Amino acid sequence: MLKYFPVFKSVYETLNFSRAAQQRFVSQSTISQQIKQLETELGVKLFIRKGKREIKPTPVADELYTTGLKIWEQTRNLEHKISKMDSDEIDCRIGVSNTIAETTIATIFRDLHLPKNINLTLKMSNSTDIVEGLNQRKFDFGFIEKPITTPGIERFAFFKDYLVHAGNFADSTWLERESGSGVRHFTDEYLRLNNITPQQVFTIESNEMILKFLQQGIGQTITSKTVLNDEIPYHELGPNFKRDFYFLSQPTYQVDALNELKRQLHEILKQIRDEQKSSEK
Repeated sequence: MLKYFPVFKSVYETLNFSRAAQQRFVSQSTISQQIKQLETELGVKLFIRKGKREIKPTPVADELYTTGLKIWEQTRNLEHKISKMDSDEIDCRIGVSNTIAETTIATIFRDLHLPKNINLTLKMSNSTDIVEGLNQRKFDFGFIEKPITTPGIERFAFFKDYLVHAGNFADSTWLERESGSGVRHFTDEYLRLNNITPQQVFTIESNEMILKFLQQGIGQTITSKTVLNDEIPYHELGPNFKRDFYFLSQPTYQVDALNELKRQLHEILKQIRDEQKSSEK
């Protein structure tokens, strides 16, 4: 059945044998023949012709598409994974929180000697989602801005980040990051300590977008000093609004290449930490 499923999928989605043939780069007669072979194999009718060109899927075809599509995609994913295992290719998935993605991640990877068999994927997300992703093995490594401690996950602090109150202080609108982000925790704390109830709140899932609002004179926010430019006014907030950037990893990995990558990242992050300490003396 899976042999003919790609052809069935094209016919079902286009409801036209001619367009399906164009998608598959084969003749229309080949499409018709393979659909007939699939119907014979299953012992059912999949399509009803309505006029010269129009066709209608039967209820059996609806069920075959819905259920068969999941099986077909799972089979393709499995084949892809097996082929990568055979070729010694390794997928490495890294979750990066917003501020780190915009400020330090490129510096971290600049001096990295990545093994050639590692395929790297970096995904920007908030700190809470990254920690959950590591627990569920959706990420191999993580870079976060929130002091979350999780059993079985190693955490290494490598950078001190200073938060500031920035923007148009005469504007009653507050620009806040989403729940789960590192900055949101400090925003809530600032509002609580200063007994502030914003008249209007914009929840924005991007530091870059918040910066665009601030550049237009819209709203005020708590944000990292490192993401601001000279155009935007800000107030320092002091030591209570200083936070760490963290590198998260598993204690050890089954694949040697990931253990080597972890070792390299630790060395680079230690250097970043030590350079910042020296510059602040």
